[in-house]
Amino acid sequence: MNFGDILDAWEQEQKSAGQKSVKSTGQEWRSKKTEPVGKKEKESDPELVKKPRGISQDKERVNPMTEWLRRYGVVDKDAAAEEAAEKEHLQDRSWLLDMPYEAQIDLHGLTAEESVVRLNHFISECYNRGIRKVLIIHGKGNHSEDAPVLAGVVRSFIERDYRLGESGHPDKKDGGKGATWVIIREKNVFD
Repeated sequence: MNFGDILDAWEQEQKSAGQKSVKSTGQEWRSKKTEPVGKKEKESDPELVKKPRGISQDKERVNPMTEWLRRYGVVDKDAAAEEAAEKEHLQDRSWLLDMPYEAQIDLHGLTAEESVVRLNHFISECYNRGIRKVLIIHGKGNHSEDAPVLAGVVRSFIERDYRLGESGHPDKKDGGKGATWVIIREKNVFD
């Protein structure tokens, strides 16, 4: 049996089943009505309106990503990291402010030049040893003619020195306005 015989048998089978075999010419669309379906006809004809699967007609379709964000929310990781760093910094700062003085120097009776030299040597030694908080006793300036000299010298030294951080006056029992506490920054690897 060759291919022609198979085709003839198939055609006979189609005719006996009552179906006509129609060969397509590609021109069948010309005989059909080719007018576009109007919007009103589309809305009124339920066959022409196709609904997406799983969504009812009265609900609006929502982007799955938007739905997920509504359900689970958004976490700003950068803001959370900044907040944690700020909290750690404040805890670290409060710990440093509350810690006792690890070393102190008394500058009473020294001139301004002598106090700068001694202060520089003292801060260098503390910085190298890893001491974090020191007390500098400079006096209130009761024996000075105009304003307290050593208090101004100590303040300008603290402002200029890169190794020194926050400073302030201690409680009255530790000297009050006649002393200054200073936080020494941690030593860098490059120093």
